[in-house]
Amino acid sequence: MGQDPVIERYFVCIGAQKAGTTWLARVLSRHDQVFVTPVKEIHYFDHIAGLTNHLSARKRRSRHRKYHQRMWTQWHRWRGYRAQAPWYRVYMGAGLDDAWYASLFADRGGKLVAGEATPEYALIGKAGLRHIRRLAPDARIIYIMRNPVTRAWSHLLHLCRSRKLDAGKLSVEEFTAMAQEERFEALADYNRVLDALDAEFAHERILLEFYEDIHADREAALNRICRFLGVGFDQECLGGIERRYNPSQQVSMPPELRRVLSSKYRAMALKVEGRMARVPTGWRHDFDLPSR
Repeated sequence: MGQDPVIERYFVCIGAQKAGTTWLARVLSRHDQVFVTPVKEIHYFDHIAGLTNHLSARKRRSRHRKYHQRMWTQWHRWRGYRAQAPWYRVYMGAGLDDAWYASLFADRGGKLVAGEATPEYALIGKAGLRHIRRLAPDARIIYIMRNPVTRAWSHLLHLCRSRKLDAGKLSVEEFTAMAQEERFEALADYNRVLDALDAEFAHERILLEFYEDIHADREAALNRICRFLGVGFDQECLGGIERRYNPSQQVSMPPELRRVLSSKYRAMALKVEGRMARVPTGWRHDFDLPSR
């Protein structure tokens, strides 16, 4: 019998959804010591847990087809896309087991660390995180929290776009019903994720960040993240750090919905503040938290 696969010098950003994970993956992918998978969200651990079907044959074929479309239509990036071809051959291979997942990080082009970002790993709980630790004993985990009210609104707008709904015409009651869906609730539960992380990983293997802190000073945030990953702070990776990825629809949150969401998430925000000893200023305003 062969040995179980082990991924060395590995990191993963597990969310939260709509908290800047795409921005982080894109910026880190430009670092000369960091390999980020060409498909940002691999979805391996949520797929094998039966939580999602993002690794279905149809969806992998769709991503492979889009890769070829980009390669042959974005000529200024052709060389970079062409270099990804061997990785995509591995990605499209059979198996979908630990060996398949580990193989996605095997050829990292000589880069020191390798990783991916899948916000839906926030759903996998202690068992899923234990699986990550078994496969990558020195794994480093990044988890970004965003003001629960504005994160929820961004997520709601994302759902409207994916469901072809006009966010400007939905009622507060319709938005509230969407926010009560099981998947939405699970992705919004920061403390459940923090509890699972604390149970499975040593403190020094976890980096907790606030979305608001990152975007208040992106350079400082990248410096912290690079130190956590054990790589140099490369000024070259700063190019394009002001760019936004996957922006939501430009629709203002109804004041009544803000009040509903503030009430819904206040207890969670208080618990996060207790764990972290602080929360960003915007959180304090939305949840009417006492000054510190």
